Amino acid sequence: MSSQRELLRWVEREVLRCRPLALRFFHSARLRVERKPDRSPVTIADRVIEQRLRKAIARASPGERIIGEEFGASGRAGSSYWTIDPIDGTRAFSRGLPSWGIMVGRVERGRPVLGVIDFPALGTTVAVAPGVPAYERTAGRMRALPCPRPVSSLADAVIFHGGAQWWRPTRCFAGFQRVIAGCYLERAYGDCYGYLWLLRGCADAVMDHGVKVWDLAPLAALAVATGRVLVDCSGRPSFTGPDSIMASPSLARQIVKMLRRAS
Repeated sequence: MSSQRELLRWVEREVLRCRPLALRFFHSARLRVERKPDRSPVTIADRVIEQRLRKAIARASPGERIIGEEFGASGRAGSSYWTIDPIDGTRAFSRGLPSWGIMVGRVERGRPVLGVIDFPALGTTVAVAPGVPAYERTAGRMRALPCPRPVSSLADAVIFHGGAQWWRPTRCFAGFQRVIAGCYLERAYGDCYGYLWLLRGCADAVMDHGVKVWDLAPLAALAVATGRVLVDCSGRPSFTGPDSIMASPSLARQIVKMLRRAS
């Protein structure tokens, strides 16, 4: 690809080509949910979409590393690679809820730089690349994603999370409880869906636990481009999991401070 803008257009086009494929399985009475060794769910949609995206990336970037949720890592090891989460939110997908998405990210020299997240059931895509401001595209109309609004204190913050069950067995659970008890509004909008509302400016932070690099690499690129940070529970920049906080820098510091105090 001759430019980052062209690369982003190509990635978005390949992801959008998977949209009708995903929707064909969505709400299908024939969809079967299997369990992987870690007991997480997987469907044929997850596998078929990842295979399709892997083939497209391998043709465009021969030999480059690809890390996907369903088929692991392939290609030469290095600090530059692609990530694929074919259906982020398989549980929601399998139950007919619209909150799932298709995610592709690119990491260059250890830094997430490109992210495309498509929400097929919503008809919405968010994306970013170097030199291309983060945007949302819905029904053919494109708009820039806003920077976070000023939040003076946790008591003014709207916080989304993937569900208390993921935090309960962790050392951060007491702190997590304090954060959601002390904020203005909390909702369990899991998977990439909660981040869509964060990027739209309707929420101020998303807290996650049990996430992996394919969940976070595209979001890390979008965070930087919109004036936010993606950090772990210790406050360190991180896009590999298992825990993450995405928010404005000041709100992220407040959340981390409360987590540390409770721990």
